[in-house]
Amino acid sequence: MKKQLLSISMLALLLSGAPVNASASTHAQVQDEAGRVTMEQQKQEKQFTKYYYLTPGQLSPKEAIYLKKGQELRISPRGSFANYTVYNAQNKQIWSGTTGIIIKADADGYRYVQFQAPYSYEDQNVIVATYTIQ
Repeated sequence: MKKQLLSISMLALLLSGAPVNASASTHAQVQDEAGRVTMEQQKQEKQFTKYYYLTPGQLSPKEAIYLKKGQELRISPRGSFANYTVYNAQNKQIWSGTTGIIIKADADGYRYVQFQAPYSYEDQNVIVATYTIQ
């Protein structure tokens, strides 16, 4: 009973999340003595982790991630079985699999990530996905 309440509350928390925006940082860029921005400062990364608790056959909500042209989205899934699909802004499938992937944005817009639990599992499937935007 406790596991069900925990999973329902976590699912509600995931469903209430807003899309992630990878826009420019609000922090001012630090410049070196010559007034140039260093390569390390140009490679500002934004990283976040999401937890998915799925029953057998269940789909997670689509995770909306905004990318600007040229940005890379790295997805690193961990868990009992992390099968997922990535869609472009037109909801067209651009990748599906179980391993980590790097997707480079060819245009500004949202990319959507959706996980699915296999039907073969009897218990709840726990997936931890780390997203890095660079």
